[in-house]
Amino acid sequence: MKKKVLSLILATVMLLVGCCIPATAMDLTEEEVLVGEEVAVGAYETPYDDSRYFAYGDYILHFRVIEAENPVGQIMMIHGFALSGYCWTNLAEILAENGYTCVLVDLPGYGYSTRETKDTQFITRTKLVYELMSYLSDDPWIVAGHSMGGFYAQGIMQEYPEAVSDLLLYGTSGNDGIGAGMKAVFTFAPVNKLMGAIMEIFVKIDFIFNMMLKMGLQDDEYYASYDVAAVKDPLSIKGTGSGAIYCFVDVPATDFLALRTCGKDIFYCNGTLDNVIAQDARLKFAAHLPSDAVCADVEGGGHMFIENYAEEVAALTLDFLK
Repeated sequence: MKKKVLSLILATVMLLVGCCIPATAMDLTEEEVLVGEEVAVGAYETPYDDSRYFAYGDYILHFRVIEAENPVGQIMMIHGFALSGYCWTNLAEILAENGYTCVLVDLPGYGYSTRETKDTQFITRTKLVYELMSYLSDDPWIVAGHSMGGFYAQGIMQEYPEAVSDLLLYGTSGNDGIGAGMKAVFTFAPVNKLMGAIMEIFVKIDFIFNMMLKMGLQDDEYYASYDVAAVKDPLSIKGTGSGAIYCFVDVPATDFLALRTCGKDIFYCNGTLDNVIAQDARLKFAAHLPSDAVCADVEGGGHMFIENYAEEVAALTLDFLK
């Protein structure tokens, strides 16, 4: 459904602006970038008591660290499309209580991280997250990804295998990536602004936003006490729509051979009622995993099952990590 909607929007835009569209933000010469370092920002941009910021090149990444008292491991947690590091909170708190320090990062375009424009000196998200990992620790990381974040988790493992000890994949699958031509289309300023504006309008319409959130949770009781503002507020920041498009075109393609032969321990977990990642896609992806990968299902879980089924997911995850 998501692909059909995007295709329809794209077809309409193409009729207006034509097919000969040059690349902008994705076509950059190599330049030296700033060494990664933590920076302070205005109080209005620190939504949590433990908010921290990491600067690299033109980017500032917002992240939080949920510390374990006696850590036995560290987990970098990467969120999915239209979400932020907030979606990991429930699961991260349980894992931290059991010895795993968790870092909840906001990808560019989401949460309280940089919103890209055509003038941004583009750096891939896999590199940005890797640089944050390297800044925080010299030791290998357990890398967790939910939905679109699972594509980035796989990408980090493919590009920086020495930095990854294990992969935790939730509600995700494999990804074929996006071609250079499509990248040029989506990052062409008029197209990017138009599609971004459409996304931002959807966020402002409560009926549509709440419907999508309910579909993701598949849990009316949990939704009744859900902090909707924690998801909606960062999506209302100016530039989020366009930033989300930049994020969409940066998703790395899955190298299935590398995934199967990576030598990493892999945990693959899904909700049985996930209406975003189709069951067929989940089965096909599981078939590409190493033979010793651990696959698990959370009965009754929707696409955002890492939130409302956090206790069940934590139990399965901890069992895998032991």
